[in-house]
Amino acid sequence: MKLRNKVAIVTGSAQGLGRAVALTLAREGASIVASDINLEKAKAVVREIEVIGQEATAVKADVSNKQDVEGMVKTTISQFGQVDILVNCAGICSLSPILEIEEEEWDRILAVNLKGTFLCSQAVFREMVSRKSGKIVNISSASAKIGGVAVGAHYSASKAGVICFTKSLALAAAPYKINVNCVCPGPIETEMTDAWGDEMNTRFKNMIPWKDYGKPQDVAGAVLFLVSEEARYITGETLDVNGGLVMD
Repeated sequence: MKLRNKVAIVTGSAQGLGRAVALTLAREGASIVASDINLEKAKAVVREIEVIGQEATAVKADVSNKQDVEGMVKTTISQFGQVDILVNCAGICSLSPILEIEEEEWDRILAVNLKGTFLCSQAVFREMVSRKSGKIVNISSASAKIGGVAVGAHYSASKAGVICFTKSLALAAAPYKINVNCVCPGPIETEMTDAWGDEMNTRFKNMIPWKDYGKPQDVAGAVLFLVSEEARYITGETLDVNGGLVMD
């Protein structure tokens, strides 16, 4: 129970990586605020968490909307009295080739993936500063380092921005003993990779030294490490979880 008496907000927690992170942190004792634009799926995750004996609540929030984000944090403070952990999992992806990306699509991808990470981090950072403690983990992507292989340029650009924002926030947060780190997953078995089809999945698995995709739990385990006391002296770091696809 590494996170006993801690309160964690996990955005994008209705499915995929966010769901795995929320359940993993709950198993280690954290109370969870499961935030997602899909409230019904977030409520289903809350029920899973309650089954294992932990407190949780679901909040509907579009992370690109400042009012939604501020409401999410207010709900957390009102119900649990504090926020110790923020994991920015909310994100959307597109496979559009560069010449087919419409301006509206570009703006939406960056609004959710990058602006959303900023808005949530800013709102939670204010609360953490007053307590001089906290952990923030942002989810980026291997595509942030190598460009879009199976994803669009706008997705890769947004996730590269997340890495740089992580470092900037880590510098600002360090004097308050707040850790800010980033996880860069490679291809993970989620609804997104399921939609790629067998041919594309076989091709991309062969590009990975591990010769297979990761599981959501692989990413959740990395997040758990970064929000635990074992990572007390780690901040501004980007942790790759990709089976060797990117080594730097």
